[in-house]
Amino acid sequence: ARAVLREFTLPACAIVKHANPCGVALASTVDEAFERANAADPVSAYGGVVALNRPVEGPLAEQLAERFIEILIAPAYSDDALERLRRKEALRILEDRERRGRTTGERDYKRVLGGLLVQDADSDVDDREGTKVVTVRSPGEPAWGDLLFAWRVAKHVASNAVVLVKDLRTIGVGAGQMSRVDAVRIALEKAREHGHDV
Repeated sequence: ARAVLREFTLPACAIVKHANPCGVALASTVDEAFERANAADPVSAYGGVVALNRPVEGPLAEQLAERFIEILIAPAYSDDALERLRRKEALRILEDRERRGRTTGERDYKRVLGGLLVQDADSDVDDREGTKVVTVRSPGEPAWGDLLFAWRVAKHVASNAVVLVKDLRTIGVGAGQMSRVDAVRIALEKAREHGHDV
């Protein structure tokens, strides 16, 4: 969840369940980012990890306290927010004080029986200048924003990642499928199930 948030500078929320984002959104405020991320797939968000890249104040804390969340992580909490959140018995409240970013050339390590798998970390930030349009019609400004947002989220989704995005928020995610076709089907079903136009 923290790795997803490191992709963005605008107020953002990432909701993760079983190591995959099920809702990610950007907005003008962190309160709105949470609402938009949760609306992507509120069923999957149930019991998940909610990460925010801005401090939590009282009104947002009240919204968060109304939902079943396993872990909440944000850079800071107001006293009022902490008072409201501490009423939730099983909620783990974490303060994200880590300010180090990934180091260029950093490696990812996975332990396997008898050794390690080592690969370059996917630390590139996709930008418009590094992208080549190969279609007849070039994307408009809103589409560019959504494409860059989707690519940044997709790199944090497991195997055959499919991320449907509209207005800088996820509306459907298909993850961890052996078939890309199944991942697309799941992402579309999720979007339709929660009333998103696709």
